Amino acid sequence: MAVQLHGYMRMTYDVDLVLAMNDGNLTRFIDVAKELGLAPVIPVPIDSLKNAALIDKWHREKGMLAFALREPGLAGSVIDVLVRPDVSYERLIADAVNGELFGRQVKVACIDHLLEMKRIANRPKDQLDIAALEKIKRGEDPNA
Repeated sequence: MAVQLHGYMRMTYDVDLVLAMNDGNLTRFIDVAKELGLAPVIPVPIDSLKNAALIDKWHREKGMLAFALREPGLAGSVIDVLVRPDVSYERLIADAVNGELFGRQVKVACIDHLLEMKRIANRPKDQLDIAALEKIKRGEDPNA
């Protein structure tokens, strides 16, 4: 979604979030997620997101990079909370730009950080995003 907010219109199937992983912020996030009816994709309580030792264990043993939450219903969107982001929360928030999503101001990863993450992931869809983001950096229309 961040790539779209920078101007490259493409289909996306999920939203990736990087959060400050402190108790206060995670409590606020979980409360909002519960209000919205978001539920973990895996069969664990949503409050497991606040258990740093459990997240570390899942990362070590299962390679978990994201704690996925799904909206209610079969076609519900997926929200991936990146628990091991390639660019740290501190770096992302320091260079974040303001964007607008559904009439609200949101912090969005800057193009350079998106490029860094996309180059690390390096999937075919990331290659398309990289080309588009590089066009945006040059002031060109990424959708042309």
